[in-house]
Amino acid sequence: MIFLKKLMVVLSLLFLLQSMFAATPWDFLRIPTSLASTINPVVMGLLFLVSLGLFGIAVLAVKKKRSRRLILVAGAFGLFFIKSALGLIDLYVSPGIFMNFAVQGVFDLLIIGAFAIALLKK
Repeated sequence: MIFLKKLMVVLSLLFLLQSMFAATPWDFLRIPTSLASTINPVVMGLLFLVSLGLFGIAVLAVKKKRSRRLILVAGAFGLFFIKSALGLIDLYVSPGIFMNFAVQGVFDLLIIGAFAIALLKK
């Protein structure tokens, strides 16, 4: 716990120093974002495989014990799988045109909604 507090203080100080000498406050994010865009195809492929695995496990769980909560969780993982599949297709067919932030936001809202209903509904 003390380590996390010290880490937060150090990161905060680095952020303040960086923002004092940068043209904009988010200039320190340029290197990580360029790295993320470089490895995006690998990340999208891994995300596709992980989402496929999670969806498969959820479907097997629903087949074993059919409950409304498990169906909602499987639906959420199914949406996650569809989102990652469309993102992977979009990466190679129409780079960033179809799966823009608005479409991804709708998918994220539906996924979080399915998880929330599964968790909070009695």
